[in-house]
Amino acid sequence: MSRRSPPGRFPQFYSQRFPQNFPQARRLGLSLLTALALLSGCTMPSQPARPQAIPLPDTERPATTPGATQRQRIVEIAWQEWQRWGGQTVRLGRDDTACVADSPLPAPVLPGLPAATDTEGNPDASDATGRTADREDEESSESSCLHFPDGTGMEATAQGCRLAQRYWAIVGKAVTCHQITQGSWAWSAVFISWVMRKAGLDDRQFLTGDSHSMYVVDARDGILPAPAFRIEPLPAMPRPGDVICAGRGSDKYLASVAAIGFGTTPMHCDIVVEVDPAARMVKAIGGNVQQSVSMELIELGDSGMIDGVTNSHMPWLLVMRNTLP
Repeated sequence: MSRRSPPGRFPQFYSQRFPQNFPQARRLGLSLLTALALLSGCTMPSQPARPQAIPLPDTERPATTPGATQRQRIVEIAWQEWQRWGGQTVRLGRDDTACVADSPLPAPVLPGLPAATDTEGNPDASDATGRTADREDEESSESSCLHFPDGTGMEATAQGCRLAQRYWAIVGKAVTCHQITQGSWAWSAVFISWVMRKAGLDDRQFLTGDSHSMYVVDARDGILPAPAFRIEPLPAMPRPGDVICAGRGSDKYLASVAAIGFGTTPMHCDIVVEVDPAARMVKAIGGNVQQSVSMELIELGDSGMIDGVTNSHMPWLLVMRNTLP
């Protein structure tokens, strides 16, 4: 999918050699017009070609602290959604584990599947082969590590379906409960989009998308007039309200932010809600993590910051730094 509309095209004769009898003044005028138009097309970024859904009614907006800033609202809303899903937590340890530490539901043991399958949630819908590769890696993880395969966990309950359908609505899509449990309908990106809209961010600050790489590229390329986020490479120490992102599947160990394709690179992102440098711990909330909205307890490595080497299950790539007050 193309991220930007191509620059304007002009009739072919503009770039051809003018005939000798063409008035000099007109030739000069047309040349200047063409040069200015082309210059404008190169220097003025265009908006991404993706529709934005109509905001939900105010009656559906969650209650936040009176006078809270947009950054504070992002954090509060993420906490609220995590609590609505039952408060599941996932520990991303320094020992390369990624295990459910606490869950409202017991992990099922499905016929033909090992107890440990999917760890960090689903990749973007564009990555089908990557999920298989991840599962093969995770089959060798500790047997005591609690996991939720696709079609299980809170997303497979009536409440989980209803909550996840709200997220999909923010990008204008109505999905079934069956689709929500399928890897091809991963809902982690629409969760982030929903939280941002609920926090009051408008189209000038943040554009929703059903792929994390859409709004990551928006922030990387600075296409919005009043962007709420900018990209910061790792290692870095995030702050509450920031968004941390990693590659997934075949792009799990992506080396450069520049290599992220708009809507094509499978990624996963979470909202940072708490940082404890002394304990070397970052808490982040994300959607479709272990088939629920989960809080990740991220143990920091030797750098004391978020990096791409401490935990191989989630090799972080970047921080989307929140620029809001």
